[in-house]
Amino acid sequence: MLNNNNRVLLTGANGLLGSNIAHQLVLKGYRVVALIRKGSNLAALEDIDCEILEGNISNANDVEKAVSDCEYVIHCAAKTDQTGDVSQFEQANITATRILISLSSKYNIKRFVFVSTANCFTNGSIDHPGDENSHFMPWLKKSGYAYSKFLAQEMVLKAFKETGFPALVVVPTFMVGPRDAKISSGKLLMHGLKHRIVFYPPGGKSFVDAEFAAEATVNALTMGREGECYLLAGENLTYKQFFRKVNMLTSRKMILIPLPRTWLTAIAAIFSLVQRIFRLSLPFNLTNQRLLCLDNYFSNKKAITELYLKPTSTETSILKAKTWFENKKYL
Repeated sequence: MLNNNNRVLLTGANGLLGSNIAHQLVLKGYRVVALIRKGSNLAALEDIDCEILEGNISNANDVEKAVSDCEYVIHCAAKTDQTGDVSQFEQANITATRILISLSSKYNIKRFVFVSTANCFTNGSIDHPGDENSHFMPWLKKSGYAYSKFLAQEMVLKAFKETGFPALVVVPTFMVGPRDAKISSGKLLMHGLKHRIVFYPPGGKSFVDAEFAAEATVNALTMGREGECYLLAGENLTYKQFFRKVNMLTSRKMILIPLPRTWLTAIAAIFSLVQRIFRLSLPFNLTNQRLLCLDNYFSNKKAITELYLKPTSTETSILKAKTWFENKKYL
């Protein structure tokens, strides 16, 4: 067990992954310093003993006050909207990372763990899932979120290569679990829990337990190799398989209806045309449609071996998330 002198600056601590990371840090004896924007929803941190600092991760003065008294940094915060071009993510995802790298170097941080996204790598099939040796898919430059995270990830890896900056990258896939106060990835689960008739796209995802992804992220403070990326992947399932598992945990019969790829493509094309003509940021476009229809599967072998990532049981993860939603009166 570590003592409270091991202070960890954690950004994004009030999100699904961030709050689970905060919980794991406390369990392992670290002292959590959470840098959070003023007025943020703190419901996911209510039972966690952590120091809350109000500030903006893209403000160098705020970051310096937070990092100057810490020994480690876990950078989990990001703007995760699925609309807009990369310029709309510049400050939150790229500038903030640059500031954190600079100030972490200044104060000789022992290790910097950057939380990336699986969209920075090429997906694979069930039989041949994607891994850390794959590359960013060029067509995702049209996704402001994915491209901004890729640029930030490259910045972290470049700092390691050029200066020996003590950093590594963890890459959670689609997370399911408790503490999703802002209902981020939990929207998919809530859709299945709240509706008797569920429409689902043709693709699939790698579903990882949020608590296990958080534990592996904390392990990365002292485990893993600097300059490396680790996919925190779980169970590879189609959307249909996922909703069938959700249905097993509900008392009513769910009716599952597939959405044909051609329909989704046609709808996305219309949204994209309207977006171009009227210069709007709409929640659905051809890039998002392509992501929905992907077999978005990844391997977790490297993270299991080097970060002790635990294998996910999606049924258990769904049940933990469902129980948390019920306790918080979200259902």
